Amino acid sequence: MTAIHADIDALTGLRAALTRFRYAQREVTDRGADAIEGTRASLEAKASHWRARLEQGRAELAACRDRAAAEQDAPVDCSGYARAVSEAGERLEHIRLWQQRIDQQVIEFQGAASRFKNLLETDLPRAEEQLAAIIASLHAARRVQPSGS
Repeated sequence: MTAIHADIDALTGLRAALTRFRYAQREVTDRGADAIEGTRASLEAKASHWRARLEQGRAELAACRDRAAAEQDAPVDCSGYARAVSEAGERLEHIRLWQQRIDQQVIEFQGAASRFKNLLETDLPRAEEQLAAIIASLHAARRVQPSGS
């Protein structure tokens, strides 16, 4: 009978380990999703900042050009404004490229993450239930006394 006790204990331990694994991995997937959303939000905040800087730079450049046109006898240097507009545009484009890269990687990641989440939400609970049934049947078999004893 000690072999059956060891089997029951081993299966009970396996079931408990699967349950702990499922909960721990669920937290990991949630943190991964949070990290993705955090990254997207950060990039969007940066894009918003640089869009605003670009619009401000364009307005300042247009105002400088208007001053230059109005003051034809005195030269007005608008090159600093033009550089600011160019820099803001380049940074905004760089951020857009990163957003596209992130979006492409997320699409690829979400397929694997979805399969993993399905494993955690469907397959592992099913395996835990099967282990519980096996453990219950082993407990029942342990209670059965051999005939003739």
